[in-house]
Amino acid sequence: MSSPTVRRGFRPAITHIAALLLLAFLSAVAAAPAGAQTGAITGKVTDDSGVGVSYVSVLLKGTTLGALTNAEGKYTIIKVPVGTYTLTTRLVGFAPSEKSGVQVNANQTALVNFQITEKAVQMKVVDVKGDVKLAIRKKDSSTKQIVTAEDLRSLPVDNYKDAIALKAGVINQGGELHFRGGRGDEVLTIVNGIASRNPLRAEGVDLGLLAVSSSEQVLGGLDAQYGNALSGVINLTTREGGDKFGGEIRYFTDRYGEADKSFNNFERLSTGFGGPFLFPKTNYYISFEGTYSDTYLRSTSRHKEHRFLDFIRIGNKQSNSAKLSGKLTFKVSPNQKMNVEVIKNRSLAGRFNNRWNREGYVQVVQDSTAPTDGTITTRYGAWSYYQVDSTYIPVNTADHLPVGEEDYLQTALTWKHTLGVGSLYNLRVSRQQWNSTSDVLDRLPWEYQQQPNQYYDPQNRLDGPYYVTNGDYPFFERKRTVTYTLNGDFSKKIGTHNFMMGGDINYNDLGFLRTSFPNVITGQGLYGADRDEFRFFNPEGSFFVQDRWEYEGMVLNAGVRYDNFSVGNQISSAEVLDRVKTQISPRIGIAYPISDRDVMSFHYGRLFQVPDRQFIYQGRLISATARGNPNLEPQTTISYQLGVQHLFSKDIYGQFGVYFKDIFGLLTTVDTAIPGFALTVPTYVNSDYASSRGLEFTLIKRFSHGFSGEINYTYGNATGTASDPNRALPTTGNLRDQFKPTSEQPLDWDQRHNVSATLSLGNEKDWRASFIYVFGTGFPFTPHAREERRQNPDQENSRRLPSTSTLSMQGERFFRAWGQNLTLYVQGSNLLDARNVGSKDDLQPDLWPPGSINPQSYIVYYTETGHAGGAFLTQDRDGDGREDWFPVHDPRVFQQGRTIRVGLGVQF
Repeated sequence: MSSPTVRRGFRPAITHIAALLLLAFLSAVAAAPAGAQTGAITGKVTDDSGVGVSYVSVLLKGTTLGALTNAEGKYTIIKVPVGTYTLTTRLVGFAPSEKSGVQVNANQTALVNFQITEKAVQMKVVDVKGDVKLAIRKKDSSTKQIVTAEDLRSLPVDNYKDAIALKAGVINQGGELHFRGGRGDEVLTIVNGIASRNPLRAEGVDLGLLAVSSSEQVLGGLDAQYGNALSGVINLTTREGGDKFGGEIRYFTDRYGEADKSFNNFERLSTGFGGPFLFPKTNYYISFEGTYSDTYLRSTSRHKEHRFLDFIRIGNKQSNSAKLSGKLTFKVSPNQKMNVEVIKNRSLAGRFNNRWNREGYVQVVQDSTAPTDGTITTRYGAWSYYQVDSTYIPVNTADHLPVGEEDYLQTALTWKHTLGVGSLYNLRVSRQQWNSTSDVLDRLPWEYQQQPNQYYDPQNRLDGPYYVTNGDYPFFERKRTVTYTLNGDFSKKIGTHNFMMGGDINYNDLGFLRTSFPNVITGQGLYGADRDEFRFFNPEGSFFVQDRWEYEGMVLNAGVRYDNFSVGNQISSAEVLDRVKTQISPRIGIAYPISDRDVMSFHYGRLFQVPDRQFIYQGRLISATARGNPNLEPQTTISYQLGVQHLFSKDIYGQFGVYFKDIFGLLTTVDTAIPGFALTVPTYVNSDYASSRGLEFTLIKRFSHGFSGEINYTYGNATGTASDPNRALPTTGNLRDQFKPTSEQPLDWDQRHNVSATLSLGNEKDWRASFIYVFGTGFPFTPHAREERRQNPDQENSRRLPSTSTLSMQGERFFRAWGQNLTLYVQGSNLLDARNVGSKDDLQPDLWPPGSINPQSYIVYYTETGHAGGAFLTQDRDGDGREDWFPVHDPRVFQQGRTIRVGLGVQF
């Protein structure tokens, strides 16, 4: 549908051409013989709602005469010889219409109007090149942003979330996406119509770059078909195989020899290929992406590595991930299609903690003097980088940090059947499983090595209190979720109404085990000082109906959604007020096409989201430090938005929007008495609230004249009583957020101004260079003082970190060799090597274990000196009577610096 857009850009030229054609026509009429009698035909072509349809071909059958309708749907055919004719219309996406017996008389104009109807079009699967981003959505009252497969291929991004983060209305903080000021767990990821979010603790599925066909982000104006999402939806569509075999292989690395000639020891191998399968009308597509890196947080931890031919290395690194997906498409008929898809992801990543990142020797002494029963106690003493004597044993503290392993498996079957013009239905069934573990050296809880209060070198009074010398980081976790889903929808066009209804049924199997100090036995005889363990099952479902009504150019989108959630039957009735919770959420939006280039829209929605099931079920054991609440209500958002779309020319498209969101029923904890026990435990309740308002602007230029580009700007103001549902939980020695909020304060991700710009230069034949520049004002943080005993509530997020900026690029050189299409890549991230502090969690990372230093020392250091990077207070070295700062240059405080990668791609 790009031809109408192209013609719109040449209206001034058309005016002059029309004048010349008119002169030529008058001259021809004057010179024509008297016997050549002609007339004309004029009229208007409209759709079912009465709106004029532009660029419809109106033809006289059996002749070469015809015309195109203008922006109002009007047309005129001149110089038609006298006679009787049959007229027909043609436009992609609409059914042809004919009118016969049209009489044309000499020197007269016949009036012939048409009303045409939309029809389903069967098209081959193709890669979208980007024009879809310039399409005016005349019937849509939502705010959407599009990421195409071409964007993921050409931009210097590591995953589809990096590309989404460049869009207006999206804030990326530490890899977590916030849509329009909402929390990171308020975004729902949908893959081919199936919600892919772990109900235990919100996390969406990840896909390889070559597996994604397109990604559509709905930031506001969610229709009734979308539920369980307070902030927005990411709609992912995976690629399908074509009628011919084809694919691509790509390899990237930043390793140019040995370890000292590498940035992050990064390697990525990705491939995607597909084509016809074994059976007729059947196609397949398979993609794989393996990424292995030591990351910019260089750890002293050792990893096994195997070498071949001295330069080929195989083995795990600090961070490892593999993403595999396969899709089989069976086209039963032109109107029936079935997909079978499998997605399998696995990742293995070690933690980094600057206090646990030394390799050397620690003194070990067997002490038999302290106990009275003659038991020998192992005590750890001085630290050294070399073996002083036989009492010193080797230790690499980084090896004793937890390693996290995550597995995801989805199996899905989808069926699509087009029944006729404007009528179709979809059926989908899936099974998803999430498994995650976190432990030290694959140890079971009773195998952990812990010596409380012996983590440090007591003889080193300078940096001894900071660096850990022995023991395991005491954390152990196992999580497992299985979700079964059945959903479907049915769409039907009746007159000027487009009805859609559908629903889904889900059944969850949830397993959870987490503990700190795993080798400590509780009073119940279980391992784990704060052991939290449960296994629950619960069903849930939903139903929706919505209508798109077109009336005299205006489009009304209205719908209502019903959601049902059950906590299951495993919790005692004495603890549950309502075992089944329901909610009804209305949605209404209006879209009004002002012209063929402008559309204005408004939307109101009431959105609900069931809390993560972890907050409902956890804390069933008395040893747990926080308790779930089966009486939690769904969190609620009331949102308003106003949007404008404008097509400046055939190549330039703009989108502007303003929004306001009122969010309440967010989770926090309050101390609650446990029935039958004389103690209180922090329990999750719906007590926090927030609000968000802002404006967004997007300007897109499609590729022409050798370049394309996109600019996104966001102004946002996100405030609330808390950024984290766990903010009131007691943490060892941590003063942070242990108070009752008195008013709304800036949320952790409240970034007032954010600008992202992309630019692509080159030609599709020889080369291309793409650039990304991102600028954001500073995130808030809470100042702290060294003598602080209790946090001042008024100081919460009262100051701002410095602004951040990054410049990245990807260059591509296309050529042919050995009969294949090859691409050479060079990819650079943070080319200016900016030292960005991304958030207050970066400014103050985890400093466990407690006791020897202030757990807020990094922020205290930054508050006093303005220097980031981390420090702790040690002995008074300048004689002023106050302890002095000892800088530690913790790399976690800053985001990744400059990296340069090279790559090779083969297309076949």
